[in-house]
Amino acid sequence: MYDNICNFKSLLYSYKEAKKCKRFKRNIVDYGFFLENNLLKLQKELITEIYLPSPYLCFTVYETKVRKVAAPAFRDRVLQHCLVSQIEPLFERRFIYDSYACRKGKGTHLGMRRVKKFLQAARSKYGKDAPIYCLRMDVRKFFASVSWDVLLFCVNKTVVCEKTRRLIEKIITQYRFFNLKGEYINPTEDVMNINKRCGLPIGNLTSQLFANIYLNELDHFVKETLKVRWYARYMDDFLVIHPDKNYLKQLKDDIKLFLEYHLQLELSANKVVVQNTKSGIPFVGYLIFYDHVRVRGKTLIRMRRKLKSKTELFERKGDSRKFKAVRSSIKGHLKFANSYNLQKILFKDNLSAKQVKKKKIAYEQLKLFTFVFAVFSISCIS
Repeated sequence: MYDNICNFKSLLYSYKEAKKCKRFKRNIVDYGFFLENNLLKLQKELITEIYLPSPYLCFTVYETKVRKVAAPAFRDRVLQHCLVSQIEPLFERRFIYDSYACRKGKGTHLGMRRVKKFLQAARSKYGKDAPIYCLRMDVRKFFASVSWDVLLFCVNKTVVCEKTRRLIEKIITQYRFFNLKGEYINPTEDVMNINKRCGLPIGNLTSQLFANIYLNELDHFVKETLKVRWYARYMDDFLVIHPDKNYLKQLKDDIKLFLEYHLQLELSANKVVVQNTKSGIPFVGYLIFYDHVRVRGKTLIRMRRKLKSKTELFERKGDSRKFKAVRSSIKGHLKFANSYNLQKILFKDNLSAKQVKKKKIAYEQLKLFTFVFAVFSISCIS
């Protein structure tokens, strides 16, 4: 396995994967300018086992909620793509079906459809007049609370290659941080706690896989020990559907004990809810009923805000690329819900595809006219 990670062709393929959708960023262009030398240097570091992760760039994002992000250097992203491509198939076979985050062939849309099927199955089994309840849970500060020792134990149960184990341990435990000013800093507890040996940086590609490996222990406990039938998880958000409210309350206590004693995690006190499914189940950005699906209010507010900002940016600067990308992503999310009237309301004041094309042509013509006028003015002066 480690030989495949060190292979030059594997590293080259991982470089191409790592630069997708952001190849014009400065650090990626710089890395690609001396691509062969950089990949050979990385390969040599891996073969001699002297590789260490570069310092992480720490910054804050304010999308949906405030998050502290630690972004790795591009060379480390190349390695992470290579590592994940080798070890992910080993763990994929051990994941349960109803885990939907960061998995090929899975995602929010499949998760929404599965939960809708759970509601239909429960209604069919217990009758349409019987109350059906949903227990929704969320882990408190999940990424910042992941124990390195527990994670390494979970990883080493599946990965048998000693060199790969040592590489994974370096990625999990070796950290240095600097801020946007280029100053070295100590990470806050929102990112990780080095003294307590816990925390995964959100910016790492490997963190997505490691999170699934970590909570896969919970998945198997719920499905195999507690024998829960209708259970679904998206990263650290998970739910259980059952007609007995008291059973769900007892289930919550069992899951809480398992998380505390086996995974060293805590449930978010304000995000543990037992509710009647008649009001719909909020999950993966949708409000799910047994016979229809709506878009969640928070998701819709975020969509409106993003669409408005990109529309204003397009009208001001004429750059249609980001505007089209946001518009397409919103339509892609809405089309899986019962949202015909919502789409009409959301896009009625927005630009149509023809208008976008006309504005883009007009903007290009304006730039050309400005250039020609500038050249003409200089020639007249000279």
